[in-house]
Amino acid sequence: MRAVNGVLEDGRFKPLRVINLPKRVQAVLVYNDVVPDENLEARKSWLKRLHKAVKDAVGEDVPDFPRMQFNCELVDFSDEVTL
Repeated sequence: MRAVNGVLEDGRFKPLRVINLPKRVQAVLVYNDVVPDENLEARKSWLKRLHKAVKDAVGEDVPDFPRMQFNCELVDFSDEVTL
């Protein structure tokens, strides 16, 4: 008997490390009611920074962006084909 750590997501098992599983084997699925999320605090911190940036940016003037200078004539295909 072997144990494999992973996550069951949308009905699919995703192991936490690379393993070789047999195509068919009798198995027992044991799962935790709560899957710990190691990155939860980092996500919360990032979302707080994002919301603050969005809030601070409301009403801020946006400068004009410089136009690109092309060294050739642009091709306009809008009137090449008529249906």
